[in-house]
Amino acid sequence: MTKAKISSKVVRARSLAIYELEKLFDYVRTIDPELEPDQAIVITAYILSDLPKLFQQNPALVDQIKEIAATQKLKRHHPAN
Repeated sequence: MTKAKISSKVVRARSLAIYELEKLFDYVRTIDPELEPDQAIVITAYILSDLPKLFQQNPALVDQIKEIAATQKLKRHHPAN
């Protein structure tokens, strides 16, 4: 089986997502500093799994995501010089 080549844009995007995920993980540990790292990771995963429910309960968050998506698509179609 051959591994598909991943574009540099995807690699950069993944790196950004991982960086932000680590910030969330660190934040969870500030809520309860006695958590072991693995426990904070499990709680972070729980938070991520609950995000769709949070979005459903807060349409303003969905609107904000749509605005960010529109901005990203504009950048794709009209890259800065």
